[in-house]
Amino acid sequence: MGERKGQNHYYPPDFNYKKHKSLNHYHGTHALRERAAKLGEGIMIIRFEMPYNIWCLGCNNHVGMGVRYNAEKKKIGKYYTTTLYEFRMKCHLCDNWYTIHTDPKNLDYVCVEGCRRQQKQWDPEENGQFPGYERTKAGSAMSQKLAADAMFKREHGEKDKAKADTTEKDLNGLEWLQERMRDDYSANSHLRARFRAEKKELNEIRARDDALRARGCLTIPLAPEREDDKRIAGQIIQQARLKTHETTKEEAREAIESRRIYGNKPSTSGASTSTPKSASDMLKESVQLAKTKWINEKFADGRPAGKAPNILGIVRRKRVKEEVDDDDVQIVEPKAEVKDEASEEPVEKFMKPDVTDEDVKSEPGCSRSTPASASGLVDYGSASDSGSD
Repeated sequence: MGERKGQNHYYPPDFNYKKHKSLNHYHGTHALRERAAKLGEGIMIIRFEMPYNIWCLGCNNHVGMGVRYNAEKKKIGKYYTTTLYEFRMKCHLCDNWYTIHTDPKNLDYVCVEGCRRQQKQWDPEENGQFPGYERTKAGSAMSQKLAADAMFKREHGEKDKAKADTTEKDLNGLEWLQERMRDDYSANSHLRARFRAEKKELNEIRARDDALRARGCLTIPLAPEREDDKRIAGQIIQQARLKTHETTKEEAREAIESRRIYGNKPSTSGASTSTPKSASDMLKESVQLAKTKWINEKFADGRPAGKAPNILGIVRRKRVKEEVDDDDVQIVEPKAEVKDEASEEPVEKFMKPDVTDEDVKSEPGCSRSTPASASGLVDYGSASDSGSD
């Protein structure tokens, strides 16, 4: 319910803002309530925490540092421009009252009445702290000791010099930081400009990675690129493009076998300057080369060709070599000629031709008829046929 105190304010009908000013004034109360019970005397109730260990003079009990009390706080004077305060509180173990004053001169608290401090003091300089007294002020205990004891002065002079040497670097660093941050507008502008450049570069890298993952259908995060990776990848690609001697020989042999028997060699003068071919053109060219290579293997002379595939049930006739006289040899010209380029129906020219009665010639001693060869084969006639002519 505490968070509703600022909202649940009931204003009665006779409340007048010009007269009462506030609800506290209307009800005759203060905002601090019981803490401001002695505010007219210049006393305000606060929560005071014991700064060090003390001994109570009423019950001689020990009160530890950090014990809290409801203390009466009031002003008792000034040290230059710093206000001196007095804290008065009742012991929680007896009816004794403590009185403690602030000491801004020595940066400490002083037990004035009802308690005494437990003596556990140390030199702040030994703990790396600043001393709470003025060493060089005239009339101070330190200045009097330095003036009376020359050995003490020399020892402390050397210590001060060694400490100055060690802290000089720290002071220079602090001064450099202070000077760098003096113009905060320029520093902020520089940082924002560098941040924008880095952000733009990161966005470009992210876009390239997303495009690469989209092309390769990848879902894994990509590692950042490095110069070593680029160099190694370039070497691998260059090595993959190199051809061995055996590969060059095989490609040359493939080009020779793919060349047409009838016709000129394809020109390669404009190969380097020609535009790249489309996929359909490359497919047509590869099909045409395959057909030409098959034709060359089919009708090559001087070397045995590989067994041609059995296309559409075509069976090749075997040649029968017989010993006959030169006068009985009759050469028949082939009816079908092989064209230079493959026609739209390249299979038809290798089909078995139709046989007619005129092409059939009977041989003596043979009961079957032999059709005239359409592939340039030798037809052997009988002596009676040649005599009839």
